[in-house]
Amino acid sequence: MKSNLVTALFALLILSCNSKYEYWDISEFNLQETALKNREEIKLLYTSRAPDKNKDREYYIHLVAVSLETGDTINILTTVNNGIGEKDKNKAFIFLDENSLEGKIILSDTDNIEEFDFEKESKTEAKKINKVARDPNFDAIAENKYPTVIGIIAEDVTKEE
Repeated sequence: MKSNLVTALFALLILSCNSKYEYWDISEFNLQETALKNREEIKLLYTSRAPDKNKDREYYIHLVAVSLETGDTINILTTVNNGIGEKDKNKAFIFLDENSLEGKIILSDTDNIEEFDFEKESKTEAKKINKVARDPNFDAIAENKYPTVIGIIAEDVTKEE
């Protein structure tokens, strides 16, 4: 049953690729920093995708996911447009808090880890953003009261296969 729901939601996601985007204010979301732990494994149900690459991190991209640890459904707001699509429907990802060291490394503008200033970056907070990309064609999925966290999703490269 859950796999059918995930497949249906990803099919809707793919159909949204050419939609016109609008934005929600971040106040529309139920922010709860502790709703997911750093490195908690999740399965994606929905992504609003984005109108562009979001290189300047001007807005959040909205994801809906299920924690594989607790079974809870969570909203994730991220600035990283990583091109998730149909091919990813059965993948598990990990959540990385935007203020975790891993999150800061991913969000850094440096192309070389050797250029990353660990001491300086460990003391800086992530940029505050107030708008969230919204595809009005999928408000039935996106408009919800689930707890919301801010961070990044990534494949767990440390996990043995």
